[in-house]
Amino acid sequence: MGALDVMWKGHRSMTSALRSLVPLAVVLVFPQLAWAQKEKDNTGETVTIVEPGTIKLANLFEMADTVALVRVVSGDAENYSIAVYKAVVTESFEGAAVGETVYYGPYVGHRVGWDYVLFLRNVAKPLVPKTTSSTNYGTVHYSEVFNEGYSSMETSYECVFDGKEIAEQCDYGVRICTDYIVLPK
Repeated sequence: MGALDVMWKGHRSMTSALRSLVPLAVVLVFPQLAWAQKEKDNTGETVTIVEPGTIKLANLFEMADTVALVRVVSGDAENYSIAVYKAVVTESFEGAAVGETVYYGPYVGHRVGWDYVLFLRNVAKPLVPKTTSSTNYGTVHYSEVFNEGYSSMETSYECVFDGKEIAEQCDYGVRICTDYIVLPK
């Protein structure tokens, strides 16, 4: 069982490529598995770890309030009760405007300066910092990555395509865990 890095040519047509997702090259990687269990953390609170659902890519669009390609500009796991990232929308597929700032989380591990395709659900209550400080984002409208984090997909520039010249061999790709995200045939 593994995940697939799905690559396609033509970053400018990422919207149509993401919607139809016609893969041109595939690279096998292995996801970290989640186990269904309950245990107490070091604060005495009960933590539940669950297996994510298997969802068709088209259904992610229906389940999300916001779908966008974003660039992470910063993150804060210290001043809030959960990890929160600040990102700028570079391409919008649904529910956001290009150039808009979004705050999302709660899963750690996103890289500052990297691009992600995010399927987000809006959270009803704004996210409030633990303390008042000039080092946090303040109270922000927060969106949540769902399906145990698998509605967030890392992008990167890859050189895995067929072609005679470098320009034909390299383009953008999206890492999708096909254990939990079902791609069209």
